[in-house]
Amino acid sequence: MGKIPHIFFNSALDSASDWHHWLSAELGEIIFSVDDDCHDKSDVDVALLWTPPRYGLESMTGLKAILSLGAGVDQLMLGSLPGDVPLARLVDTSLTRHMVEYAKACVFRYHRRLHVFERNSRERRWHWSPPRLTSACVIGLLGFGRLGEAIALALTQEGFDVHGWSITPKQLPGVKAHVGASGLNQLMAASDIVINVLPLTESTRFILSKSLFELVRKPVCLINMGRGDHLVETDLLDALDKGLVQAATLDMMSVEPMPVDHAFWNHPDILITPHVAGLPSPQSAVRQVAENVRRAMRAEPLLNPVYSARGY
Repeated sequence: MGKIPHIFFNSALDSASDWHHWLSAELGEIIFSVDDDCHDKSDVDVALLWTPPRYGLESMTGLKAILSLGAGVDQLMLGSLPGDVPLARLVDTSLTRHMVEYAKACVFRYHRRLHVFERNSRERRWHWSPPRLTSACVIGLLGFGRLGEAIALALTQEGFDVHGWSITPKQLPGVKAHVGASGLNQLMAASDIVINVLPLTESTRFILSKSLFELVRKPVCLINMGRGDHLVETDLLDALDKGLVQAATLDMMSVEPMPVDHAFWNHPDILITPHVAGLPSPQSAVRQVAENVRRAMRAEPLLNPVYSARGY
């Protein structure tokens, strides 16, 4: 590669020491800087980020690539990034596996009515109800990219009736595909459980809102694995009060950590998980990141590039 690559790392979720170890093992000699330890920002070649540092990236005048530590990139605040620097997202088997496991766990919690039994147990109520077949449960999946496809296939293998919605037409064996406004209406009307894994763009921001919840024909359970800004929080509370939404599991919030006085904390029908649905494993993801470092140093196109016009 010629020049020793200088990688700048910034994340409050990921281990800098683990990433340094695995990148060194994959690439050999590197310069690895973390936040204030980076004394010569103009020497940085690649920024490996969950979020940008507090002072931004403008001082990194030699930047050749920005690599997201997540499958999404909205947390990077695209409008604040240097527009001429290539950007790539992380597509990793460990992250996908974690997300699929989380989706299945949440779906089975609702399908087997564990959320109801948990509430009954707190109230010392013994109320018996029989389990249903998975084939009698309709899963509506908002988002049909690589992650959505992996979740859809995992749930179809469990026997669920899976419907998927996307902005552009997609097809997947065993999944009923929907597209556009009419397709969204059909999916919401059919679903027992709705899972959101959409990317956050201007067209999907606040999609989990009153207008969507009013499309249901039976009380749904909601699982938000997307972003906090997909959800209009007051609309969810209203939908829960009206019985349009039966229960919700939320892994992403607009403000993290969530304020201690937030109305969601004490709501009996909302489960909050602290942004744990999926994180990449450095050991698994390092090959893709290392390859993009090599490509950046050679001024070659990156793997899994992000197109700013689309936002993903």
